[in-house]
Amino acid sequence: MDLVGEYIEAHDMQTQDALDVIEEFSDEIAKMHGQCIDIGCGPGSVTRRLLLPKLPTSTSVVGGDVSKKMIDFARTTHADEKRLSFTELDISAEKLPPHLIGAFDNAVSFYCLHWCPDARKSFENIYQLLRPGGKGLVLFIAKNNGFDSYLKLHDYPEYKSYMKDVSNFIPYFNNRDNPRAKLKKIIEESGFEVLHCSYREKTFIFESIDILKKHVVAVNPFIARMPEDMQEKYTNDLMREIVKLKITFVKAENGSTKQYKVLDRYNVLIAYFKKPAV
Repeated sequence: MDLVGEYIEAHDMQTQDALDVIEEFSDEIAKMHGQCIDIGCGPGSVTRRLLLPKLPTSTSVVGGDVSKKMIDFARTTHADEKRLSFTELDISAEKLPPHLIGAFDNAVSFYCLHWCPDARKSFENIYQLLRPGGKGLVLFIAKNNGFDSYLKLHDYPEYKSYMKDVSNFIPYFNNRDNPRAKLKKIIEESGFEVLHCSYREKTFIFESIDILKKHVVAVNPFIARMPEDMQEKYTNDLMREIVKLKITFVKAENGSTKQYKVLDRYNVLIAYFKKPAV
């Protein structure tokens, strides 16, 4: 996603979930020596504020992201941190840059892999990035009913031409049975030993519908494709469909005016795995 400013203002849910996993696996992260890559680092804020302090002080981190705008922002913003560097990386690419193959002792990824339509290729590429004995820790969305709204709007005649590739932006596991077993199989078939794999329900409360809207816009891949005079209507239509699927409750009431909070229930997949030493 290229909306750097919007994402920085609206990624509280992603940050909270990343923090939870980093805290849970803090002992494992504390043993990640050498060179680490953060796949899908975005603007680099989670990489620097949450991940780096948990790593050994001798460990350096390369943040990789498919968005040039995100990488340019991260390079500028975090230029003072000598343990951090950034590179453009499409983890689902058919071929990885040769200089990155076998360059890392560890890999992490928080809230990136659900954007990759080919989950198997992504894990095969992570395998290539790692040196023998290297470990990986990933967190990504498995299911969120908000993505069903993309399919709903794809059926609107005025939006159809801008959403032809909508299936590429629905998480791979969103509508699959037994996602944990399927993920474990993919990781194992990519060559890894699975040390942990779990499928979990999460919740997050958006303090207002406007805040939810900012989060939705920040990661939406279609709005930027549309003419400016269509973008507001599309956003409003999308929000109407999303809110229908969420749990809303009154936060405050002033006469006939009500303010609402929104409870989002969704599922994530977490995996920790190791590339064999030989």
